[in-house]
Amino acid sequence: GENSPFTAYQKKAKSEVFAEGCGFYKLFWLFFIGSMLGDLVETLFCRATMGTWMSRSSLVYGHFSVVWGMGIVLLTMMLHRYRDKSDRYIFVFGTVVGGAYEYICSVLSEIVFGTVFWDYSAIPFNLGGRINLLYCFFWGFAAVAWFKGLYPVLARWIAKIPARPGKLLVWALTVFMA
Repeated sequence: GENSPFTAYQKKAKSEVFAEGCGFYKLFWLFFIGSMLGDLVETLFCRATMGTWMSRSSLVYGHFSVVWGMGIVLLTMMLHRYRDKSDRYIFVFGTVVGGAYEYICSVLSEIVFGTVFWDYSAIPFNLGGRINLLYCFFWGFAAVAWFKGLYPVLARWIAKIPARPGKLLVWALTVFMA
């Protein structure tokens, strides 16, 4: 009948959305997409500012920038519940979180790899050459563009992925990226 446990299970299965909310599967896809977009943005930025093509990938295979992927995940996790706030709120939050994230990445990369990957000492309003106010503002603008533009579109696309193949693909890509 219509009220049987089997019918309730079928309705629940049909209403289940892959990667709903801000869970692991959605965050993985955001990491994956953010890593590729970050690599592309940095590669084009280096081409435009230095006149040379330079690989910005941080993995052996594929065009992925782990720093950008993790940045997207961190920003999404921290701001997801505030995504409907004003652009000004998201800009300020993104500026602070992005600056803190970039500073921490700079310190960790120096400790772990023993090298400096970027130095903003020549740019005004820098903090130990690790971050600067201008690039922190870029993080703020990126946060607004993310939550007001890209995130809603990507979240809808990710939600359309069938659950079972989506989960299998996440684990296959995790192994590939590892």
